[in-house]
Amino acid sequence: MALRPIFRTGPLGTARLEAFSDCVLAVAITLLVLDVKLPSDLKDDAGIWAALGHIAPILAAWAVSFAFVLTFWVSHHYFIASLKNVDRGLLWLNGLFLLSISLIPFPTGLVGQHPGLKAPLVLLSAVMLLTSSSFALMRGYASFHSRLLREHISPAQAMSGMKQGALGPVLYAAAVAFAFVWPPAAIAIQVLVLLIFFLRSPIDYGAAEARSEGSP
Repeated sequence: MALRPIFRTGPLGTARLEAFSDCVLAVAITLLVLDVKLPSDLKDDAGIWAALGHIAPILAAWAVSFAFVLTFWVSHHYFIASLKNVDRGLLWLNGLFLLSISLIPFPTGLVGQHPGLKAPLVLLSAVMLLTSSSFALMRGYASFHSRLLREHISPAQAMSGMKQGALGPVLYAAAVAFAFVWPPAAIAIQVLVLLIFFLRSPIDYGAAEARSEGSP
């Protein structure tokens, strides 16, 4: 009971939560590109092409991580659109999600700088697992604990969204395990998760209001 005042303080609007989240996501995406740079002493075209080939792993790590953050920005947008309001608990859980998002540039840089080592890939996969798990926790809290979803969204529809959201943590947990023993499989899983979430259709909550505002 003592924890209840910490997590439940009455309904709040969603605008500031979404605006703050967008800012953090934008900064995270910006920081990702800071590791993509060429030496300043290049003199000719051959040197530039050689340098571009040298930073190819950094570019690949940046592309995967950018797609990862972008996917969560899209998912977060749909998630916020499905809420009628937020509460203090959701603000804290959203903060946990943003904390994990803000960690992405660090392991991304390590993977690009040391593409043949396992530790950076383990760290990147673990941060992706943390991010997807925190997002799933936030969705579960809003859907079933505090019941913050819009009134027309049924429990069955909310559960369907939870099941889709649980796929990411499961696959990223597998990526962490594979990163220790077979790094190419971990990379393949990361790309696979992005393809799954990119190609899947958002859940149709069956209401004109939800379709017009974009629900997850």
